[in-house]
Amino acid sequence: MSNPLNDILNPKSVALIGASRNPTSFSYTYLSIMKNYGYRGNIHPINPRADAILDLKCYPSILDVPDDIDLAIVVTARQIVGASVEECVEKGVKGIMLLTGGFAELDEAGKAAQDEFVRQAQEKGIRVIGPNTLGFFSAPAKFDGLLSGYIREGSIGLVGQSGNLTRSVAFPGIKRGLGFRYIIGLGNQADVQFHEVIRYLREDENVNAIGLHIEGVNDGRKFLDEVAETTKFKPVVVMKTGSTQEGARVISSHTASLAGQDEVYEAAFKQCGALRVESAVEFSSLLLALSHGKLPKGNRVGILSEGGGDCALTADACTLKGLDLPTFSSKLQGRLKGIVPEIGQVTNPVDMAMWEKIPEVAEIMLEGDEIDGLIVVGGFAGWDFLNPNVAPEVEASAEKMAVLIAKTEKPLLIYTYYSYADSKSFETLRENRVPLFMDHHDAVNTMAGLVRYARYRATKAERRFSGSIATQPTAGRTRTEALLEHQANRLLETSGLPFPAYRFATTRQEAIDAADEIGYPVALKIISQDVLHKSDVGGVKLGLSTSEAVTEAFDEVIANARAFKRHARIAGALLNKMEESGGVEVIIGGLNDPTFGPTLMFGLGGVHVEVMRDVSFRVCPITPDDADQMIRELDGFPLLTGVRGGKPVHLEALRTALLNVSAFLMENPRIAQLDLNPVKVHEHGLSVLDARVIEYRD
Repeated sequence: MSNPLNDILNPKSVALIGASRNPTSFSYTYLSIMKNYGYRGNIHPINPRADAILDLKCYPSILDVPDDIDLAIVVTARQIVGASVEECVEKGVKGIMLLTGGFAELDEAGKAAQDEFVRQAQEKGIRVIGPNTLGFFSAPAKFDGLLSGYIREGSIGLVGQSGNLTRSVAFPGIKRGLGFRYIIGLGNQADVQFHEVIRYLREDENVNAIGLHIEGVNDGRKFLDEVAETTKFKPVVVMKTGSTQEGARVISSHTASLAGQDEVYEAAFKQCGALRVESAVEFSSLLLALSHGKLPKGNRVGILSEGGGDCALTADACTLKGLDLPTFSSKLQGRLKGIVPEIGQVTNPVDMAMWEKIPEVAEIMLEGDEIDGLIVVGGFAGWDFLNPNVAPEVEASAEKMAVLIAKTEKPLLIYTYYSYADSKSFETLRENRVPLFMDHHDAVNTMAGLVRYARYRATKAERRFSGSIATQPTAGRTRTEALLEHQANRLLETSGLPFPAYRFATTRQEAIDAADEIGYPVALKIISQDVLHKSDVGGVKLGLSTSEAVTEAFDEVIANARAFKRHARIAGALLNKMEESGGVEVIIGGLNDPTFGPTLMFGLGGVHVEVMRDVSFRVCPITPDDADQMIRELDGFPLLTGVRGGKPVHLEALRTALLNVSAFLMENPRIAQLDLNPVKVHEHGLSVLDARVIEYRD
């Protein structure tokens, strides 16, 4: 593999800087596990006060090691990490892994120190993993740098930022049969980033699936590019935790107040095809199922058990997850009746009312084209715990199931309430990576995840997020300023968005002239940089049908603005042609997210948008499919299709507007926040009734 990370993740020689002779110390334990796991390369402990540790020759400094060093692992005290890195740079190592913490995650002084030693390494072309990392495991190199002592080797690549959470996924997963090719802790991502490791794992043909634990991403668009390229043929499972500092964002719009970090990450994961999970159990379960590389062609699921209660509970869970439980054909039922006793059920779910011959029945159910996947629930492979005399039959059943799972092209998942126990049968299942789950819902959630990924991969989506954005002049800038509404309208009209006829007026007479020109009735709104939410302060008057009404409204909105803020800067008023009644009010918004850049929002609009929070997000640029999904994701989508005699709105016009705003945000990176609220959508099209644009300023 030509990837530059290969020398680090599969090192031929390792130096452990900070190795200790104290058997109770972290570094001693680390060295012991690294040595005993069977690492194939040379290990050089660095300790100026020891001749040897664990029968390995010690050196006072890495500069004294006569051999070339692929990877230097630093476990020294925080205060001397910088000096250790300087010696690594002088030695010319290929990579540095910093286990020591207390840098950017701690304080500004720590960040400054981290930036400095990373800069020194980068100047010499040396890559740095960490600091504050748990280390890594590499099956090809037989290298265990995780303080684990035992890792089952397999086809999963796991990348994380938290040592404890990565172990929470890996170690219980290993007990269930999950095998890893790599487990990599990135820590602070001071140098090596998520997107680089994702690319490395994608290029490894022995990695079947990738798991990511993310606290934060430094380069959101490169991350999305690499995940999107990977999920075209290799699944990526993500568990997102933590929060990102977003102090630079000025919350001045509905969009920004609704776009929490998690909402934008959720949208980003959908777009690049990553499967998001919420718990360590769900994480390891989905990776276990994906490690086989078998995906369902549809959402039709069969359920098999020896008990009716298990069948019912699993059927309920499948229905809630959108999985279909087709009733079996008379032909298939006839075949099953030849095995299942009369007191059983063969329609789907299949209740065998006995534990014998479950693999045989499972094979019959998987044949043909009536289901796309199978979930087995109950006490499979555990009946010998109740009756040791049937152990040979139980063990034979486990072996048959392992063979069936290896040869079938469809996913077969098993929940058995004996799986917590140890026996020859369960070790057979684990050694063969038979997917064993924690309960009924765990198995069903995993099957739903497989269906979701299979559907995404079938779209053959081509995505590019980085390189598609206009030159970004706003990095690090926090000062913003709102455009006046008529200025915002003129800017947005270049994107093809339709507005009702409007005119800007600075005096009563100009307001009357404007109303006469565009035609009554009109709406009149205050225009002030200090009044952003106009309706909240009495700054909007609707349905004005005469010049006298316009004059009165002009004076009133100015007075209300002064009452709200005595020294408010008032530019004048905007007059709009009133729209016809009917239709649905929606909001289209945008913001420059600190992680992912231009981001689009869509939802039900009006003054209650922040209360209802019925919104959807996507990172720009969006595709027509993205636009359709955003529209249909809303809980209030039925309002757009016509309810209680209402007419359906023009969905194509709405879709076009979302695509246009996405393109506008990509072409105008100075836009910090954007609100089009409300946008009136009706059967013939749509019209933007109010626009707010906030730009970054130098």
